[in-house]
Amino acid sequence: MSVFNFLALAVAAIGSYLLLFKYWPLGPAAGSELKHIARVGQPTGDSFIIGTYNIHRSRGTDGRRDLNRIAEVIKDCDIVGLQEVEGSTWRGLNNQAYTLSEKLDCAVHFAPTRRRCLLPNRGNALLTRIPVEHWHREPLLPTTGRGYRNLTRYEVSMNGKTVHVLNTHLSHPDRQRHPFEQVLDVFEQYDHAILLGDFNVEVGHECLDRLQTFAVQDAAGLAGGPPGRVDWLLVRGLKIIDAWHTPTGPSDHPFYAARVSF
Repeated sequence: MSVFNFLALAVAAIGSYLLLFKYWPLGPAAGSELKHIARVGQPTGDSFIIGTYNIHRSRGTDGRRDLNRIAEVIKDCDIVGLQEVEGSTWRGLNNQAYTLSEKLDCAVHFAPTRRRCLLPNRGNALLTRIPVEHWHREPLLPTTGRGYRNLTRYEVSMNGKTVHVLNTHLSHPDRQRHPFEQVLDVFEQYDHAILLGDFNVEVGHECLDRLQTFAVQDAAGLAGGPPGRVDWLLVRGLKIIDAWHTPTGPSDHPFYAARVSF
């Protein structure tokens, strides 16, 4: 084999590896379009149900993947933020957020954190039955390894009023403080806001001290659940009517939800 042919094969092998196996972070994006937008409408009352769920790519504690179980848990939500959502892959798997939206007949926005094989590979998602006027996705930096993170903010219109819903999945804030501070900077901007997601930090950690500087209610804390909680549902400028949780099983995380109103 000539040197030229060897170099060509080496370049092709490296290119194939980068294309098929390397994870590429995604930059910021914004827009107003959601999939299945015709399936949304205004709630009939003054309250709505908001939820957060790390679905662990639909893998339950029994090791089985089953989106039907996830759909059953979140079916009553008007808005639910999801984390660890599998996107389309070269193995032929369908985007889990889109599949759930079809099962539940609601609108959906997928907010991928990374790309693989030219496809949005994994990230967070929002399912909603209430109109979203605008969304904005921004990466959270710095990050390490292939666990890229982002924050997506949604401007939700409800009977002439606006609430901002923020969905994120953080790497351990005690090791990477700046991304969490970035999230709190955004949350603090809005009078009526809900911050939800997997923070990878438990109640009482010092990185949460800043929450005491502005009026925030911990709906996930009111919902009860097992000790060592890392999932959060923080409410600002809204009234919490009720809160509850569903234990692990369909995912390795509990599901948390609350009914809130202006």
